[in-house]
Amino acid sequence: MRAFIQYQLLNYIRSLKFIPSFTVFGVWIFILYAYKNVPILSSYAVSSIAIYLTMCWVGLTLFSLEEDSEKHILFAAIKKKELFLLGKWLTALILFIPLFLLAEFFPIVTNSFKGDVSLIHYGLSFYSHLLLALLGLLVAGFFSITNLTAKRYAWLSAVFVLVVSLAERSIIESISFSKWILWIFPPALKVIEPLSGNDSIVVRKEFFVNLLMVIFYLIAGYAVLFKLFLKKHQ
Repeated sequence: MRAFIQYQLLNYIRSLKFIPSFTVFGVWIFILYAYKNVPILSSYAVSSIAIYLTMCWVGLTLFSLEEDSEKHILFAAIKKKELFLLGKWLTALILFIPLFLLAEFFPIVTNSFKGDVSLIHYGLSFYSHLLLALLGLLVAGFFSITNLTAKRYAWLSAVFVLVVSLAERSIIESISFSKWILWIFPPALKVIEPLSGNDSIVVRKEFFVNLLMVIFYLIAGYAVLFKLFLKKHQ
């Protein structure tokens, strides 16, 4: 598995497909902290959304790195198709690390926040960036390694899901019955909800309820994605 992950990282870097997504993310962070004395939590909420979009972008390019013929060769080399998919996910999480570190520590190094960053701020930031990264990869996986959509519509479908998940509240306010449909979309807003207040944090029961809902969504989503992937390549 270690050799496979190293191969994936080298192959992805050599393809240069990481450059657009990483560049856009970096520019986003620089613009976000172009001004001083910005609030801590709402800024981390914005960079978490940037991670959500960027990791979906990374996932779409990483999961489609090989053609089907190359995948079969890799299946034979690592013996199990399950390990192929697991290796892809672990590779994506390694790519997440530099993005998270930039989002987390750039405003601290540049002294952009108007207050001091506490341990709970760090915890909420890690929580929101990681969960939204996993949700972004989940969206990418559904449209790049399954038969849900044609390959040429993968990007368009992924963007549609991302936009709807971020506009969920506005859609429900406009069309009330849509709440019975929108539950199938990633609960991105539930992840950043604790970061939408002021910087004085009060962790309420709703936080843990939302956390359990997001974790359940991720487990169920990745389980379904796993089965669809194996069905496609059986």
